[in-house]
Amino acid sequence: MAIRKILTVFFLTLLCLPLPLSAAETIIRDIEFPVAGENNYSTSFGDPRSGGRIHEGVDIFAAKMTPLVSAVDGTVQLITFEERDWGFGVFIRDADGYSYRYLHINNDTPGTDDGLGGSLYAFPGTIKRGTPVIRGQLVGWVGDSGNAEGTTSHLHFEIRTPSGVAIDPYPSLKQSTISGTFDPAAAKLRAPTINHDKGLTVDPSRKALCAAGSLIKLPDSKSVYFCGADSRRYVFPTSQVYASWYPDFSNVTVLGEAIMSQIPLGGNVTYRPGSRMVKIETDPKTYVVDQGGVLRWVTSPEIAVSMYGANWSKYIDDIPPTFFINYVIGDPVSAPLDN
Repeated sequence: MAIRKILTVFFLTLLCLPLPLSAAETIIRDIEFPVAGENNYSTSFGDPRSGGRIHEGVDIFAAKMTPLVSAVDGTVQLITFEERDWGFGVFIRDADGYSYRYLHINNDTPGTDDGLGGSLYAFPGTIKRGTPVIRGQLVGWVGDSGNAEGTTSHLHFEIRTPSGVAIDPYPSLKQSTISGTFDPAAAKLRAPTINHDKGLTVDPSRKALCAAGSLIKLPDSKSVYFCGADSRRYVFPTSQVYASWYPDFSNVTVLGEAIMSQIPLGGNVTYRPGSRMVKIETDPKTYVVDQGGVLRWVTSPEIAVSMYGANWSKYIDDIPPTFFINYVIGDPVSAPLDN
């Protein structure tokens, strides 16, 4: 009798457990691709891992400090700080109850593998447990924390159903790369600073002669430079480019010529992603500016209206041909933004 009761409880318990990974049905979620930069990945869901574990996500390989963005509109469900296996991690829950897990987020000082970066270089200060996030918002940076130390930096990305069952994220990831939409507000959030836009990190071999992220100029000059995290100065080629990043000149630091001459030039600043659309005289196309100076052709006026409203033409700036080389051409925007 006692054995029968034990078996009954055992089988009832099994009925309450989530289905095993192999039995979970294929589900495709409408998501933003979570790594905003060059990356590579493959279908690795369900692969065996050490200790008899099964891989419950997909590993997306990318350079350290590559921005991570929210896959969905949702709420930060959990943040982990140097958890033994996960390292730094962020869990986001959407309105349907699905959870999106970002594991092995960066724990190093930029440009190193010292493990001393702390939360400062793991998540932006806006990411807290319980706070809302929007699709495409910056939520962290690629790293190798937790049990990923000693491996190639990557994001371990999971999708779980409202009941906690891990589903294969690969179909959703593949679908997200062919959506053809562009969200200006989300693009701005992915690049809150020029350092983020250009992917600039600390150069340990170079002495910092200006504060990273500051604006600098000479005493008798109108030219303002951006001091990058790599201790180089970056040029604003036009006033329009400057205005896409800063509202005024109130926080410019004046440096002497002796110091300024020792700070090497790093290149030109490009428009802040999402801030403006641009054209060039020799090209009839209108482009939006995405992260890293990537230009994406807006293929129809209807798509432009969906992004910038009825007065979308007022958001267009002309780029001088001499500065067009600062940009690269990316995938076109072929579908309207669903507002």
